[in-house]
Amino acid sequence: MSRCRTSLTLLCACAVLVALAGCDGGGQRRYAVSGEVKFQGRPLDQGAVTFLAQDPSLASGGGAMIKDGRYSIPAEHGLLPGKYRVMVTSAAPGAPPDPDAPPGPAGPLPKDRISLKYNAETTLTAEVTAAGPNTFNFAVD
Repeated sequence: MSRCRTSLTLLCACAVLVALAGCDGGGQRRYAVSGEVKFQGRPLDQGAVTFLAQDPSLASGGGAMIKDGRYSIPAEHGLLPGKYRVMVTSAAPGAPPDPDAPPGPAGPLPKDRISLKYNAETTLTAEVTAAGPNTFNFAVD
């Protein structure tokens, strides 16, 4: 596995674990979330999608890896109903490290090929509902 993919996988796994750590297991029902991500009009080959609750009291969030343009979060790890900001990240295969990124366990993270308006400064949103369907498709550049 390439260093880029390993770093991206580690980053996504950390984001999901942090989101799940805030869950109290108080019995609120979680919902499966899935969808497609297109990059420059084509299915995004690899990356990650992260859902961040807009309401801090919701204490919910999660994410999934994107493979061949598709992602899926099963209900047991799913999201609580509410509004979310959505971040999409993807390092180009073989991308050089981002010189501005802090060093991590595997060294500096590679530069993200997705525009900031879809990750660090995301404009993407989704609303998870009990009525569903909770399928969210995104187009990024």
